[in-house]
Amino acid sequence: MSRPNPFDEPAGPVRSEPRRPSISREVDFGPKVLVAAVAILVLLVAAILPWTTQGATGWQVVLGDPGVTVLPRLFSILALVFGVAASAASVMTRRWVVVFVTAAGCCVTSVTGLWAVWSQNTVPGNGPGVGLWLALLAVVVLAARWASWALSRT
Repeated sequence: MSRPNPFDEPAGPVRSEPRRPSISREVDFGPKVLVAAVAILVLLVAAILPWTTQGATGWQVVLGDPGVTVLPRLFSILALVFGVAASAASVMTRRWVVVFVTAAGCCVTSVTGLWAVWSQNTVPGNGPGVGLWLALLAVVVLAARWASWALSRT
């Protein structure tokens, strides 16, 4: 006669441990991702519009057109890096870390955009163009959208 192995079956009822809520590494954008997509499109359209009253477009500002001050150039580069490239990477990967970096970058870009508009207003005979205002609006919308997703980690 063989003896039963005590490790085959538990002697009493098995109690399951309560499951702790897991923190997801992915972000669920839901239908509000359309707002971010439209803001990215507006940002790209703003790049072909004039950013200064002298007629320099956003792409000319990015490439360092002579006569454009440093702050609009910095804003245009940051807007393309965080507003377009990082936003696209966030949507494609849906990773919380990428969303957080995009949110932080878009917030910094928003402040830089305000400084760029201010710097264009302080130069005599120069002023911000419609493209600069539109790009600033798009980056502010992106910053708000990415920040809400970054802070909603569950």
